[in-house]
Amino acid sequence: PGPPGTRGDTGPHSPSEPGSAREKELRCLFAEVLGLPEARADTDFFASGGDSLLAMRLTAAIESAIGVRTSIAALFDAPTPAELAVRLDQAPAELDLSPLLTLRDGGEGAPLFCVHPGRGIGWSYTALLPHLPHDRPVHALQSPVLDDPDWRLPRTMRELADDYLARLLKVQPEGPYLLLGHSFGGLLAYEMASRLRESGRRVGLVASLDAVPWRPGENPDPDAVEQEALTILLRTRTLHPYAQPGRLEPERVFAAVRGSEGPLSGLTDRHLAAVAGTVAGHLRLAVTYRPPPYDGTVLLFSATAQPGGLDSAVKAERWSRSSRHVRVHDLGCGHSDLLRPGPAAEIARVVEPILRES
Repeated sequence: PGPPGTRGDTGPHSPSEPGSAREKELRCLFAEVLGLPEARADTDFFASGGDSLLAMRLTAAIESAIGVRTSIAALFDAPTPAELAVRLDQAPAELDLSPLLTLRDGGEGAPLFCVHPGRGIGWSYTALLPHLPHDRPVHALQSPVLDDPDWRLPRTMRELADDYLARLLKVQPEGPYLLLGHSFGGLLAYEMASRLRESGRRVGLVASLDAVPWRPGENPDPDAVEQEALTILLRTRTLHPYAQPGRLEPERVFAAVRGSEGPLSGLTDRHLAAVAGTVAGHLRLAVTYRPPPYDGTVLLFSATAQPGGLDSAVKAERWSRSSRHVRVHDLGCGHSDLLRPGPAAEIARVVEPILRES
């Protein structure tokens, strides 16, 4: 095996060999984006500190410097310069916005399914990859509206869970099922787990990254929901949160997204309007969702440094109304920071033994 951040001699040729001209270009781009003195042929992008934001920068740099359009999906599957050089020669770029995006393939263990947060995109779960075993398959479930502007969000969380489970079961017909979700994704992961248990299937993990059921009777203003949806859409330019003062107008938000290097930059205004409508629908589903009884354990990762956030005990109490067991793990970060490198490493550390036992 090679040094930290490498995959050893696993590429199409040994790292000591010169490689192709394209590979050399990729090594330079990997080093530049990752902030490394140099990158080897077998330098693993994600094991070397790469995350979803840096992956976006790398794919943009590849298109600019080499003139070849690639995708983050290709980078997930071929994360070293040697592997990616071969991949770019062999196949066109896959869509990164597919409803089921494979972040890591291979291995014989049960796959980990990561359910998207409210914005519908699952790329941020790449932060978990360096901290999980290399033979653990990982998939991100993304909103189908990203791929199809005519897709319509179901009216209930139960129907949405069934829609997502249809895709999950094609990948993994038999349990145990391992589910994890951030924010809205945690609520949806719980409903999926409940539906799996209803059908007699085994669930090995339900991990909620600071997802909390709303109190009955809470009804946010419809205009506030639309504004929050536009704010979330605007954040997809970088996949990181930031303050946005003033009222947001859809046309200006769509123009900002299209002018960025973000994952939705290639979508039309009509498609972006459909995405914004679905994001608003996620918010409405979250508010009205009443979790059904679940006879297993909810593993709750609570962001304890969120300004104005709920206390961990309150979050646990809300989940205990429906789940038989609730296990809480506190993380000293904000809600939107749970999949930054530090918290992501801790989440993977807690989850990995459960994955192994399943």
